[in-house]
Amino acid sequence: MPIGFLTATERDRLDHFPTPIPDEDLRAFFLLSEADLHVIHQQREAHTRLGFALQLCALRYLGFAPDDLHTTPEEVVLYVARQLAVPPAALHVYGQRAKTRTTHFQQVQAYLGFRTATPLDLYALQTWLGERALEHDKPSLLLQLACDKLRREHIVRPGLTRLERLVATARHAAHTETFRRLTPLLPPARVTLLDDLLVPDPQTGRTVLNWLRREATAASAPQLVETLTKVTTLLDMGLATWELTTLNPNRVKWLAQLGWKAPVPQLQRMDPARRYPILVAFLAQALAHQIDVAIELYDQCLWDYASAARKELKDWRQTIARSTNEKLRMFRELGRVLLDTTIDDAAIRAVSFTRVPEAALREAVEETTALIRPRQDGAIDFFGTRYSTIRQFTPAFLQTLTFHAHGPDDTVLQAIEVIRTLDRAPTRRPIPKEAPMGLVTDTWRPYIREPDGTISRRTMSSAPCGPCAVPCAPAMSGSRTVDAMPIRRHI
Repeated sequence: MPIGFLTATERDRLDHFPTPIPDEDLRAFFLLSEADLHVIHQQREAHTRLGFALQLCALRYLGFAPDDLHTTPEEVVLYVARQLAVPPAALHVYGQRAKTRTTHFQQVQAYLGFRTATPLDLYALQTWLGERALEHDKPSLLLQLACDKLRREHIVRPGLTRLERLVATARHAAHTETFRRLTPLLPPARVTLLDDLLVPDPQTGRTVLNWLRREATAASAPQLVETLTKVTTLLDMGLATWELTTLNPNRVKWLAQLGWKAPVPQLQRMDPARRYPILVAFLAQALAHQIDVAIELYDQCLWDYASAARKELKDWRQTIARSTNEKLRMFRELGRVLLDTTIDDAAIRAVSFTRVPEAALREAVEETTALIRPRQDGAIDFFGTRYSTIRQFTPAFLQTLTFHAHGPDDTVLQAIEVIRTLDRAPTRRPIPKEAPMGLVTDTWRPYIREPDGTISRRTMSSAPCGPCAVPCAPAMSGSRTVDAMPIRRHI
């Protein structure tokens, strides 16, 4: 693990004042109080007063004073010099004697209550950094946290090289502690399982890890089936029983990110104490991620199918516009015959067939029967034509995930269980007549019941969004919140 992680540019920036300094920081840290002025004015010369004041403000602001005060931002020098009524150029004379600057800094420390770090302070900082490293592994952030802690405790910041060494040691200790906390999750069988993730398949040359990393490229039935296969694979590994609560969530997230991005050869070369925590965290996050993806794909697929069904209904209506116009003409002629009071009732049929031939009327009646749609027309029958496509993923979706509703007696959950039972049956069975129908909307009801009173399996099963309570579902009555959680499977 590298100890010196700072570049030359970063070291130079951290050893000097930041530029620019915000106005609120200028007023908070560089505004001199009466007590400050009393201490500063004990210096006789203008340049020593200005140099002393800048060291005082620097220690209060940075936790240390830069070795070269001539690099102080101009706005800071002007702001402090104005309060002391001394010329800003006086700073050029300050610091010609190193002993003077050192003596002044010791006086500033005593005045502000700062002290030099002792070995015990550094040990305490090392321990504290080890805990922070379990939350955040970024070395620059850990360095900033260490500097902030030292300033809060009024300890003068040590050199950057020493702090880099402390950060590197803390990160190494965090890796060791992470592996120790995850050791209960790493019996020999599971270690073998993790190692197998990095072994290329002899036929495809692809590792299981890269397969799990691969994202779905489209909202389609094959992509959803593959995503559900990934979820099943992860559940079969026993991930639902893995407890990662001993690690900080930020640590788990960081380790998982390494698992998503690190090349397989790099993971293979890693020390096991680093490789296994990365893989464990990746698998845990991959399970949650793939479940989310499956639900999103499921929702998007059904939405696309519903949109396509509405478009087909619109196109269908356009294609039958001419046929409808012809039937309206027949209706008008028949209506005129029925409303004509000069035609005897016994002659109505004969007159009607004179104006509209009987064969043409019979054909029109048969065509009209096919054109008649429910009052609340929602393109449900067109949606039902996707039955075979939806059936490609719905059984796996319902069997892989389990759903929880807020209420204990929820008809949605009851409907899900009915469909699950039907899917698990070795032979095709009809939907029971007593199946819960409370979630079926008025739009769907005309399509649900067959003439003999049975429930249409095609119509109900091609609308799994209703029973599964996806909010966009046209078959769902109202909206409800249902949480999807993985079925707990054990090895």
